[in-house]
Amino acid sequence: MMIAGKPSRTVTARDLMTQPVEVISQTMSLRSAARLLVRAKITGAPVVDAEGRCVGVLSASDFLRWTEEGAPGAEDSPNIPACPFLERGRLLTGEEAVICTLAEGSCLWQITRPTIGGRHTSICRLPSGVVSDWQKLTKDLPRSAVRRYMTTDVITVRPEARLPELARTMVDACIHRVIVVDELRKPIGIITSMDILAAVARADKPRPRKEPRR
Repeated sequence: MMIAGKPSRTVTARDLMTQPVEVISQTMSLRSAARLLVRAKITGAPVVDAEGRCVGVLSASDFLRWTEEGAPGAEDSPNIPACPFLERGRLLTGEEAVICTLAEGSCLWQITRPTIGGRHTSICRLPSGVVSDWQKLTKDLPRSAVRRYMTTDVITVRPEARLPELARTMVDACIHRVIVVDELRKPIGIITSMDILAAVARADKPRPRKEPRR
C-alpha cells in the first residue's frame, strides 16, 4: 500500500486492496473451506461460482452462526467448538476468559477488555467451545457444500471506488471487509477496515524528501 502523500480523496480500492485474493468454490465442503482459511491465515474469503463470479463470502461469523444453529450436519460430535480463533487466556482481574485471536473489530461477538501492561484484548461473547485441536474441528465440520452456509448478501466494490465511498460502504453495512470485483464480478482483491484506517493515517502525509547528493 504505497499511498503516503497522496490526497485521501484520490485513494482508490485498487490502491488499498490485498491481492491476489484467496477464493472458495461454492461446491467446496465446509470442512475443506475451513482448512483453506486456516492454511492461508485469513478469517474470510469470497465464494465463487463455476465461472469465478463472486456469489457470497464465508467468514468466521458464518462458522459461529452454524454453531449457534445447532451445528447441522456435524458428524457425531457432542461438543462442537464455536470458532477456530479462540483460546484460553486471563484478564487483568485474573479472571479466565476465552480470547478472540482475530483482529480487533473483525467479529461482531468481540468485547474489548484490559490486560496487563496497559494493553487490551478481545474476548468472545459466545464461548461455547475452545479449539485446542484444529484437526478435530475440521473433522467435525460437515461435508456439505459451502453454498449452504455462506453469507449471500456480500458487499462488493469496483477497483476505482474512492476512499470515502469505501468507508461509507463499510459503516452503512456494518461490515469489516469488502470484496473488490472486476466488470465480470470476479474477485480481484479484498479491503478490510484496517486497510481503511491505515489509508486515513497515511494519506495526505508528506513524503520524506530525498537529501540532495553532495
